[in-house]
Amino acid sequence: MSLKIAAVIATGAAVLVGGGIAYAGIVQTQIAWTEAPSVSDIAAAYPARAKAAGLSGTVNLTCEMGRDGHPKDCEALTEKPSGYGFGTAARKLAEKLKDEGTTLAHQNIFIPVTFDAAVLKGEAVVSKPAWASLPSPADFQATFPKTENGVNQVRVVLGCTVEAGGSLGGCAVADETPPGQGYGAGALALASKFRLEPWSVDGAPVVGAKIRLPIRYELTPVKK
Repeated sequence: MSLKIAAVIATGAAVLVGGGIAYAGIVQTQIAWTEAPSVSDIAAAYPARAKAAGLSGTVNLTCEMGRDGHPKDCEALTEKPSGYGFGTAARKLAEKLKDEGTTLAHQNIFIPVTFDAAVLKGEAVVSKPAWASLPSPADFQATFPKTENGVNQVRVVLGCTVEAGGSLGGCAVADETPPGQGYGAGALALASKFRLEPWSVDGAPVVGAKIRLPIRYELTPVKK
C-alpha cells in the first residue's frame, strides 16, 4: 500500500509575513533582520529596577531605517509597564538590529521589543518564531519510517536550543504520540533543516533561547 504523507509544522508562525501596511506613517512589516540582539544581550540590557522586581515588559518602537540597515532615532510609541526603564533599554538594543541590503532606508519602521523575565533565569523560550528556512517535502520523505505500521496520525515535539545563525542544536524528542513508531528519530534527522530569523515575530531574541517544535504527520492511503 502506498501512502501520501503530509507533515505540518504546528508552530503558528511557519509562514513568514510578507509585504507591509502603513499605519500612521509607519511601515509595519516582518523585517528579515540579519543581525539582532541575543538572549544574553537582553539579559545584559535588562533595566535594573525591572530586574529587581522580576518584571517582564513590552515596548513598541518607531524608528527611521538608516542606509546602513540599522534603525536610528528610535522613540517608544508604547511602553508597558511604564517607569521601569524598558523604553530606554529597547532603544539601546535596537542599535544591534540590522537589515542587510535594506530597501527601507529613510522610512519609518515599527519594531516590537519583548523583555521576558525568563531570560534572567536562563529560561528564555521562543514562542513566535520567524522561520528563515524549513524542511522541504523531499526532506520529510527521506526521514520517514520505512515500515508501514498502520498509524495514520503522529505528533512529535522536539525540544532544541537556537544557536548562532538561527540553527537548532541540542535537539531531543520531548514527546512522540503514539510512541515507538520511528517518527521521533525522523523528526530529529530534520532538525538541521530548520533555521530561524534572529528576531522573533513578537520582538524577542532567539539565539540562546529554547524552542519547542511540534510536527504533526498525517498519512492517508493512496488509492491505486
